[in-house]
Amino acid sequence: MRCSGLVLTLFTLAFACCDSQTASAIDPPAASVRADAPKPVDKSADKKVRPEFSESDLVATMAFASEHHPELARLLEHLRKSRSNEFQRAARELNQQILVLEKIKEKNPARYEHQLQLWKEDSQIRVLVAKWSLSKDEDIEKQIRRLLQQRRDTKVAQLKAEQKRLAEQLQKVEKQLTTLSEMRDSQIDREWEQLAKKADSDRNNFKAKNSKKNNSN
Repeated sequence: MRCSGLVLTLFTLAFACCDSQTASAIDPPAASVRADAPKPVDKSADKKVRPEFSESDLVATMAFASEHHPELARLLEHLRKSRSNEFQRAARELNQQILVLEKIKEKNPARYEHQLQLWKEDSQIRVLVAKWSLSKDEDIEKQIRRLLQQRRDTKVAQLKAEQKRLAEQLQKVEKQLTTLSEMRDSQIDREWEQLAKKADSDRNNFKAKNSKKNNSN
């Protein structure tokens, strides 16, 4: 597929503003966000401390794009040959998104599947919108609308999965509350017996150490 310079420019501009889109897609549902969660770091104040972007990072980034959005990978390859600086910027941005996805995969593999699907849909939408802006093609618009619907469905599925997880967690809490309420007296007796036993053991150990010390003197 031949890529015009304007498409590539729009593509890199899309990457420049995709941080806000990625944040909304990758952040957990509002119900699960803590009120004291740290505020996002102002990137403009941290431009001098940019992480190193190694050749291995670049290879991994291109492999990810090839696997999950082949058209994106082709655009990046074209950008690499024609506009090196813009390619580096776009590749860095994509790499940062991949790192966020990998952290989610480590902490919550089930949630990762939804987040990866959202990334695919967002990426496809960005590229198609860049192409549509040149041609106003109705077929491209239809593709974008289908992707918008798919993205909505993915978000709904993600929220339902989160709802199920929270419901299961709530059920476990309710079970613990019931157990604590029903077995209050017996549990208090058992805990007291453990404390008393430990106290006697500590006292006997203390006496034994003192006795040994006195005998050595």
